Amino acid sequence: MAIDTVLFDIVPVTVLTVKNSARFMERLVTSDVAKMAVGSVERTVMMNATGGVIDTLFVARTELDCYKLLLVGESADVREAWIRQMSVAFDSEVQTEKQSGFHFVGNLPIEGIDMHPKKFVERSGMLFLHMGWMQMVVGAGENVEALSRSLQNLGAKKGEQSGLDALRILAREPALGLELDESVSPLESGLIDAVDFNDPNRIFLGRALCEARFNAGGYERLHLVAFDTAFDPMLLVEAPLVVVGEMGYPLTSLARIPEMPLTVGLVRLPYDVQVGQHFETIVRTDPRTNCGGALVIDPQL
Repeated sequence: MAIDTVLFDIVPVTVLTVKNSARFMERLVTSDVAKMAVGSVERTVMMNATGGVIDTLFVARTELDCYKLLLVGESADVREAWIRQMSVAFDSEVQTEKQSGFHFVGNLPIEGIDMHPKKFVERSGMLFLHMGWMQMVVGAGENVEALSRSLQNLGAKKGEQSGLDALRILAREPALGLELDESVSPLESGLIDAVDFNDPNRIFLGRALCEARFNAGGYERLHLVAFDTAFDPMLLVEAPLVVVGEMGYPLTSLARIPEMPLTVGLVRLPYDVQVGQHFETIVRTDPRTNCGGALVIDPQL
């Protein structure tokens, strides 16, 4: 009987282990990782001094005084250099492992691997992480490749990158180079859940400007929208717009969900826009698509 699991491509993952460096972690990331329980994992943010997003990363707390920082993708070397540069000021020891990983959805038929949202399991030198909208396996390259092959032999399906992109969009999760860059803060990028201002003594990089903007309000916020009529993004001749008042706001990510059928996207809209509002859209495709509106909806994953 085939297992109900979809695996995505294997990608490079840099794992940085940081020990006995509470002050360094306070400075590095926007969330208060000291509140994390051992065995938990969360997505957090690194900012620059002006409050712009450098990148997101996963933090897994393996012991009371030890964290593993996971940098996924081709930009990991640049992010690692940034982290190491910051660590020097705190005399923090940062150990690096170049590993691999793959995202997956569904269940793993592995004894002892019981996955729960925002938790991880460490087994045989591999990390199994559950981030809610997606799950991931990280470990030595040969072990990750062997596990992927074994799961496919058991009937796991191989997913396309477009499928992973669709899951990301449905979860209203921003991506580097699309919704994320150093010119925008976590507030505009849908990452406010990863920013903790509660402790006034925890001064993470970029906090002052980001907190001032948060208190002032009025910034654009990232929203998930569902178009009235499904269309294939590959047929677009220009970026679609959501029209609020007299302004058009371009979509930064788009996905067609054939199973629904539905076309959804991510877009930054004015501060006072709320879930449930409906707006006019400008969608130009070849051949023409009759789609004149979109509904702002909650994340679906």
